[in-house]
Amino acid sequence: MKHSLKKLFTYDRLFSKFLNYGIFSILMVMISFVALDDLYAEENDEKSTVFLAYDINALNDDDDLSTSKDILLQISNYFLLDSTKIVVLQGYGQTNFNPIILSRENLMQEVDSFFNAMISKKNLDASNHYLAISDGFTNIAENINISDSEFFLISPIKIKNLDESTQIKLNNLSELYSTSGIELNIMALPSSLVANREAFRKVSSNTNGKFIDFGTNKSYTDFIQFFFTNPKLFVETNLDSKPLSNFLNIPPTVEKLKIGIYRQDLETKISLISPDGTELREGSDFNFWELDKILFLDIISPDSGTWTIITTGQSGKFEVYTDVYNPLELKTFGEKIYPVSSEILLEVGVYLENTLSNISDAELQVRIKDFKGTETIQIMNDIGEKGDKTSFDGIYTAILPSVSEQSIIDIDYTLKWKDLSTTVEQKDQIKVENYPEISITKINDVSGKVGEEFLILSFETQVNSYPYLVGVEELNISLIDKKDSQNLIIKPIKLNDTEKSYIFEIYFDTQKKIDEVISLDLYLETTYLEKEFRTPTIKINSQINTNFLYIFGLRYYYSIIFLIIIISILLVVLNYFRKVNISGFLTDIDKNIIVDFSNIKRPILEKIIHPKRINFNNIINLPYNRGSFQFDNNQAFIIINPVKNDPSIRINSLPAVGKIKITNNEWIGSAGKQVRFVKEIPYMNI
Repeated sequence: MKHSLKKLFTYDRLFSKFLNYGIFSILMVMISFVALDDLYAEENDEKSTVFLAYDINALNDDDDLSTSKDILLQISNYFLLDSTKIVVLQGYGQTNFNPIILSRENLMQEVDSFFNAMISKKNLDASNHYLAISDGFTNIAENINISDSEFFLISPIKIKNLDESTQIKLNNLSELYSTSGIELNIMALPSSLVANREAFRKVSSNTNGKFIDFGTNKSYTDFIQFFFTNPKLFVETNLDSKPLSNFLNIPPTVEKLKIGIYRQDLETKISLISPDGTELREGSDFNFWELDKILFLDIISPDSGTWTIITTGQSGKFEVYTDVYNPLELKTFGEKIYPVSSEILLEVGVYLENTLSNISDAELQVRIKDFKGTETIQIMNDIGEKGDKTSFDGIYTAILPSVSEQSIIDIDYTLKWKDLSTTVEQKDQIKVENYPEISITKINDVSGKVGEEFLILSFETQVNSYPYLVGVEELNISLIDKKDSQNLIIKPIKLNDTEKSYIFEIYFDTQKKIDEVISLDLYLETTYLEKEFRTPTIKINSQINTNFLYIFGLRYYYSIIFLIIIISILLVVLNYFRKVNISGFLTDIDKNIIVDFSNIKRPILEKIIHPKRINFNNIINLPYNRGSFQFDNNQAFIIINPVKNDPSIRINSLPAVGKIKITNNEWIGSAGKQVRFVKEIPYMNI
């Protein structure tokens, strides 16, 4: 009995231990699951969201449906390569449907299931885009990290009533996205209306997002470039029946390669072949996928060598874009400017991740094309010989022959690996010139007085177009065929805090009259880069004319103008003093006024030459032609100069010729008419 109890107690203890361990294990598992859920939640919170809002109206049009599938799969495939991104897909119509989180491994199955679910919900009513964009923002905002998130609206953009209030609501939403740092991208499908496209284009631009109009010919080109950092158009052509092969060389230092291909014709067959001869297939180890109109390769650390793109198609647009990130760069090290006729030491730095690096398994060549078009090739070295200062420091060196003329030389660097046909190339230029140099800014042809200083030349001293300060003693100037009466003076333009200058003027003076071209030579002798240097001689010609006549200290033609002005003034003054008050009347026998001399209009020149005279031809009321009336003090005279066919003039019925006084009421008769001169207004019969 005791033994049985003992056994029972023993079993009881074992059972208790088992129970305790079991409960403990269950608790630990539960805690682990809770901890893992918390961990995953925290991990998801740290990820940014790519939200895809898919309008089920795209299912009503075959072209929209085909395009939208390519868009959806391209965006999903691309962003799912990034482990810091969550891709959420949500269908919407009048209402929003349940969102799903897409995975890289089961993307095609999840997308197929999504379309099957949406087909049962499709309708012809305009979808509620405002609700979809709002829900997308709410979903993105659930994560801690929203600044790197993006929203994509894939839709034919049909709107029931695009009025001002609708536009304001959409703009308010775009402001919310913009202030939160979320890009709102609109993918407008082919059936979208123009007015609706423009409304949503503004909404997208407010957030710095992309608006791609798939109703245009260049839509896929714009769409593919969206997934590149530095897109480069590699191929652009229209296909025909001939197969097309293109080759892309990838150096070993390339860290990332992207190839995006657009084919307009869905029947076009494309093969992507890696350098080891493997044809890429969707689902292979490479990040490669093939859609209806798009093929895309996105691979980190691609195989170096030649990648091949083989295309077989009959028609349609065909475009290939590439984006290659290669941290290796070739940069000219040191100066790019060399003196004429001097040895050219060319140094090139090979930078890998901005660090100088010696590439031991590659050869660096330099191709030189001079100003005559002659090309030469040299191997550059980094072994501390032939001008190279330090071995294996990443600075490669070559000594080029001297160049005898100022020129610009084209340089092509090519880094080529020994066992590969791939290269890294960099184009550059070097300049060969005389330096320092004299740059002529102005040459003057001058004229003036003997003994006057004439500014005939302005120039600057430069090094490679930058100012170079020199003293006057470093400038040499000489006058060709100089005469004792001639002199040259160099004047520097004064600069603060220095006795040197880089701007100079040259003045010329002569003590004799000359009219000739003077010639002078100018060059600079200076110490530059610790060496004595002399610029080439510059020859300058200037026309000097001091052979002028001067009157009263003015050049003769200025004096003539001055004399004309003086004479004109004197004539005006003289005429003023000669001025006579012309007045009086000619009346007929009935004392009617025929002529009022004070109202007779005369030419100005006649007034100046004959201020006291009025010619017959100025008086339209009389038949006389040749002659005049003259007024002197209180006396009046008639001067008769008869001409042929003129009516004869009689004074008091007697024939008259010459100058006759008419102040004493003499009768003047002609052609049967009688008039007399009176000083005052006569009494008129009414």
